[in-house]
Amino acid sequence: MIAYNPKDWFSFIFKFHKADTFRALFVMLILMGAYTGVIAYLELEVFQLGKDSNVKNLNLLHNLLGFVLSLLLVFRTNTAYDRWWEGRKLWGSLVNNSRNIAIKLDAILETTNHHERLFFKNIIPAFAFVLRKHLLKESVRLELDEIDHPELIDFDNTKHGPNQIASIILKRINKL
Repeated sequence: MIAYNPKDWFSFIFKFHKADTFRALFVMLILMGAYTGVIAYLELEVFQLGKDSNVKNLNLLHNLLGFVLSLLLVFRTNTAYDRWWEGRKLWGSLVNNSRNIAIKLDAILETTNHHERLFFKNIIPAFAFVLRKHLLKESVRLELDEIDHPELIDFDNTKHGPNQIASIILKRINKL
């Protein structure tokens, strides 16, 4: 990711030729410029379309079409931003709830109970990992470092992964 200084915008006016987008579209920009130049030459010099021609108001159609496309882009951008923001709020809530349950379990568990602490240390982040995989519609599998957990033997990849992890956490807390 490129970090920009928003107060140094003036220098970017003269550096646009170094941008990836400009380099990728340079040939198409030249071709479109030549195409419009040919059309303008044909209109003005060859066909000699004057002020009384029906073609003179054709630019209004382009203005109207541009306005409609800009409204469409605005609505799509706003919808995408709203979806992103909602996802960000929900993911932040998941992080806060995970921290809260870890803090509560730390207060409940004795300091000598290393096995239970290790279990919860690995299973709480595993919930977020499995939920992320599930939401991205990738194959849901549980990948915990290299630590074996006999409680996770019955984990079924064909069922809803996040619910299975939450069920395992709740069963272990009830057992405690």
